[in-house]
Amino acid sequence: MSAADVVLAGRREAEALMVDSCRITSAGDVVTDPDTGEVTRTRTTVYEGRCKVQSKDSATSNPEAGGATFTVVSRQVHIPANAAEIHDGYEVEITGSLLNSFTVGKVYRVAGFTPDTFDTAFRLPVKEIL
Repeated sequence: MSAADVVLAGRREAEALMVDSCRITSAGDVVTDPDTGEVTRTRTTVYEGRCKVQSKDSATSNPEAGGATFTVVSRQVHIPANAAEIHDGYEVEITGSLLNSFTVGKVYRVAGFTPDTFDTAFRLPVKEIL
């Protein structure tokens, strides 16, 4: 059995554990509503499908900005290998979950993703800001 065969078998096993669903979007242009003056940023969907949310570790941080303190939790969101080209700053929204409905609606930001040759899944390091 070749290394490629082992990786492909590992990918099938990894995908079998992806019982959640998510949408990954990239930031688009800044748009100003001419009637209300509201400024928003458009988003483009780059991936929508199966995923798995997993705690990377239990480390949290409590940075301060603008006089407010907030909590940042590190996690991973796994998607099938080669499912999409993913970049830092993309947002991941959990859209469904078979086993944990409390994750649905959570939004994470990708921070520090680099794919590897023998990936059985893309394990996206993400930050959730609470």
